Amino acid sequence: MPIRRITTLGALATATALLLAGCASGDAGDAGGSGGGGETGPLSAVMYSSNNETVIGVVTDAASAHDPALKVDAVAGSSGPLLQRIESEAAEPAADVFYSAPAAVLEPYADFIEPYRSPEADAIPEELVDPEERWTATNTHVVALMVNTDQIEGGEPPTTWQELTEPEWKGKIISADPAQSSTALTALYGAYKVLGEEDFAKLAANLEITESSSNVYPAVAQGEYAVSIGYESNIYPYVAGGQAGIEMVYPEDGTFVEHDAVLIVKGGPNPEGAKALVDVILAKETQEENLAQSFRRPSREDIDVTEFVEFTPLDDLEIVDIHGEEDVQGRQDFLSYWSAL
Repeated sequence: MPIRRITTLGALATATALLLAGCASGDAGDAGGSGGGGETGPLSAVMYSSNNETVIGVVTDAASAHDPALKVDAVAGSSGPLLQRIESEAAEPAADVFYSAPAAVLEPYADFIEPYRSPEADAIPEELVDPEERWTATNTHVVALMVNTDQIEGGEPPTTWQELTEPEWKGKIISADPAQSSTALTALYGAYKVLGEEDFAKLAANLEITESSSNVYPAVAQGEYAVSIGYESNIYPYVAGGQAGIEMVYPEDGTFVEHDAVLIVKGGPNPEGAKALVDVILAKETQEENLAQSFRRPSREDIDVTEFVEFTPLDDLEIVDIHGEEDVQGRQDFLSYWSAL
């Protein structure tokens, strides 16, 4: 039985031992280690991860099912502090893999990344693989509204961002602060692009902002608010759990996607273990299990999402692109505008 070791970065750090498997497929033997008879010895990898315990557990279990020869230690924490830790450790890296954050968050840390194209990337759209092969998307987040119809007169959920600008929604919508939450930034920057400055100001006037993004979904589930703004993977557990009155709505006037990614740390102590672990994270079986257990929409094209969850296919959604060349500056301008509201 594998033992999972997850060290949490921060005051409440916990450590438990873990023997975990990785996909020690051809890379380790072909890379020029002990070669010949295929005996390369045990592999190991240290993974810094901003994912929750369920997602990390899926990865470690998937690795275990592949090859118990790979020993993996997971260090959990928020993406910002973990990436800053990778930067501070650059002279003597402690991590082998970072999993995961969007490309826009990873870009400032490009000097600390070792390019690697996993064989599993062949099943992932090219636009989700960094052209310089520094990172590869692991899953797709889709912005949606979490609605408690019991808190709405008439029980009809809102279906558009435009509808949420109306005065009757004032004080009934909760969101995290886009200056503190990447999820809220994706959602509200997108809404700003859809609505324009004048109507977005009306939406902003209706919002209740919480400093803790973890409050957003429970507050609607408990009936404190009628609507929250977030990712489908965080909303769907309430729907799948059958809570009465809870619905997930994709705004008809446009929703937005973000892609988390995995990368190898430059100069990490276990380069072959790192490759094996990235292969496991991107493997079809792992992405299917993460979809089933944590509702992370996969980056791979060979998985039918509707076989696992009641998500609307991406092709059936009105998706507004928020990743154009102008959007890097656009997000910065939006945050300046937001702080002035």
